[in-house]
Amino acid sequence: MPRRPSLCLALLLLFSLPHAVLADFSLDLPDGERLDVRVWGEDNTGPLFVWLINQYGETEGPHNLARRLAERNATVWQVDLLDSLLLQRSNEVVRNLDGAPVAALLHEAVDSGRGPIVVTTCDRMTVPLLRGLRAWQEEATDMNAVAGGILFFPNLYRGTPVAGEEPELLGIVSATNMPLAILQPELGTNRPRLEALLATLHRAGSPAYGWLVDSVRDYYLLRSVEPEAVELEAMGGPIPFDVTRAILDTPTQLLAATRLLAQTPRPDRPAPLDEEAEAPVLPAFGLVERPAYDPPGYDLVDARGVRHQHTESLGRVTLVNFWATWCPPCVHEIPSMNRLAAAYPEDEFAIVSINFRESPAHVLNFMEDVNVDFPVLMDEDGAVSGEWRVFAFPSSFLLDRQGRVRYSVNTAIEWDTDEVREVIDRLRAEDTY
Repeated sequence: MPRRPSLCLALLLLFSLPHAVLADFSLDLPDGERLDVRVWGEDNTGPLFVWLINQYGETEGPHNLARRLAERNATVWQVDLLDSLLLQRSNEVVRNLDGAPVAALLHEAVDSGRGPIVVTTCDRMTVPLLRGLRAWQEEATDMNAVAGGILFFPNLYRGTPVAGEEPELLGIVSATNMPLAILQPELGTNRPRLEALLATLHRAGSPAYGWLVDSVRDYYLLRSVEPEAVELEAMGGPIPFDVTRAILDTPTQLLAATRLLAQTPRPDRPAPLDEEAEAPVLPAFGLVERPAYDPPGYDLVDARGVRHQHTESLGRVTLVNFWATWCPPCVHEIPSMNRLAAAYPEDEFAIVSINFRESPAHVLNFMEDVNVDFPVLMDEDGAVSGEWRVFAFPSSFLLDRQGRVRYSVNTAIEWDTDEVREVIDRLRAEDTY
């Protein structure tokens, strides 16, 4: 345990740093809108980070990172696009944001004479970031004036697909050829898709780089003892050791990525954009009927050490549910799943849940507080979730008595409803052959 004393001291410093020099300003946009910009390290001479606040609003984590960057001679412009533009904080709004506001910020950054200039953000806000980079390219006179973008756990997909189908990347990904650095949490939901994302960017001409952030999940930068946003409640409570270490490493990673991007050649023109591929995909709600197909199956040990295989589902209707304890909707639907399981004989209907990349000890501890009346299988490396093409949590699949997928759900629902029971009863009544 020799590293803990120094880490604890660093953590104390992290949350007690003196405020860097602040000099806020507003940027008027051509359409009459205005962006409010908070500046950290105004008098510094190092790189300039244009930081887009995440879709859930300001949190203390990014502010602390901005302070620490300012302590290392960087300047940070933090902008909450949704707040400045009076837009709703929703996935759909973020996916529909155009790049004009970000492009205006980049023009202002270039005019400031600072550099190198990098734009950074996380999650779905990476969509307007890429659109802004491309919009800036279309108007720029010097393509080398902006070094590129740094993306934390990006979500660049058109929307949540029907459970069991692969998500589609938005068209802007195939139209991005500026240098990018992607910092992907090792335990993040989209970790298995990082290589495909990088390949798409490379085909577009982007010299994109990818780094794995060890032992953390998505949203680690937004961890807080008492989150202000309801959507981040699952990120609350004591901050784990690995998250603290990753947060403390982030300024060094940002500065190193900036140096790399600044040395990377930039294109002389933007890549072509497929406008049709920019249209978001609307989410599918509730039970979605699927053409019958054989799923990849599973052979996993549950939290108590008992092995379970997909063949156990043969002869009875089975609900296979993919979930995680850090997912509030997943936890919310457990009681209704318990009630649904209790309504049928075990040889007629069963529920099997598959936990995504958590440890048996953690799940058993969770089950001391939350009653779970069905087996919890441990997908500790996420391989089974990937084979089933799970994109969002929770995702569920309703199997017929032949073990084939007949319905899927990509959101949390109330499971003990007449609608669900009618579907289960219909599948129970079908002939096995």
